[in-house]
Amino acid sequence: MIQKKLPSFKISHYQNANPTDYLEDDSVLATIGFSSTPQTLSHERVAFCLAVPELDNSNTVEVWKSRTKVEFGEYSNIQYSHNGEVLFGHILLDDENKRHCKETTDDAYRQVFQLLKQSGYPCLIRIWNYFSNINQDVDGLERYRSFCLGRQDALDHHGNFSYSPPAATAIGSSKSGLQIYFIAAKESGIQLENPRQVSAFLYPRQYGAVSPSFSRATVKKWGDTQHIYISGTASILGHETMHKGDVVAQLKETLANIDALLNHGDETLTLPIQHSQNLSLLKVYLRDPQTL
Repeated sequence: MIQKKLPSFKISHYQNANPTDYLEDDSVLATIGFSSTPQTLSHERVAFCLAVPELDNSNTVEVWKSRTKVEFGEYSNIQYSHNGEVLFGHILLDDENKRHCKETTDDAYRQVFQLLKQSGYPCLIRIWNYFSNINQDVDGLERYRSFCLGRQDALDHHGNFSYSPPAATAIGSSKSGLQIYFIAAKESGIQLENPRQVSAFLYPRQYGAVSPSFSRATVKKWGDTQHIYISGTASILGHETMHKGDVVAQLKETLANIDALLNHGDETLTLPIQHSQNLSLLKVYLRDPQTL
C-alpha cells in the first residue's frame, strides 16, 4: 500500500475568533485577522490584521497550520515562520509621511528578497500586497504605478524571478501603511497564464513605465497535492478592464477568466480541478460596499 504524502500545511477560517488566540500553538505558521487598521500583533509569531474589514463583521481569522513543528524568526521588519517546506512572512511598513509608495515598496521587497536568500527558501510562490489610496494620483503618478516602480527597483537589485514571477495581489486598504505577506519554498512553482488575458508582465506602456511583475497563477506541488494560487484575474479581457460600473457583469467576467485559467492549466499541467466552483478558500474584495 502506497501512502499518500499530504501537503505540509493547511488553511482554515474560523469565525468569532482573534488572531492572538493561536500564539501558543507551535504548529501554526500564521494567523490573519481583518479589521479597519493594519496591525502586527506579535514580534515572536506571525499574527497580524489586514486593513480590509469584513462586510458582515464576523471576526473571521485565517489560520495557516503546519503538519509539523514550526520555527519562528524575525528579520529586519519581517516576522516569519517555516517548517522545512514552506516559509511564511509578513511585513508592515509605515508610509503615512511619504507621498509616493515607491521608496517604501523598494524597502519592503528588498527585505523580503534578502530574507529568502539567507533562509534557504529562495522561491516566492504567492505574495499579497495592501496599501491605501491605490488608485490615487500623486504628482501625476498613480500610487499603484509607484508601487510597481518600487517593486521593480528591488527586483533589479536584489530579486530573482528568473524561475517565474509569483502569483500576486495588490489591494487597496482602508488605512495607510504598506502591508505584505508571502509564502516561499525551496523549489519554484510553475507559472500559469490565462489565454483570455495579456500576461501582466507584458502589459503595454500605457499602464506605466514598468509592467506589473506577477503571474496569473502559480501551481505548486506540496507532497502529493497541488495547490493553485490564482491572482490578477478580475474583469480584464486582454489588458482592458471590462464592464466598468457593473459589479454583476464584472463578477461574471472574473469567473469566466478563472474557468479559462483552470481549463488551460488542465490542458498543460493536468490540474486536479477544472472549474471555479471546485475551488476553495476564495476571497472576494469589493471596492465599494454600496454596490451590493
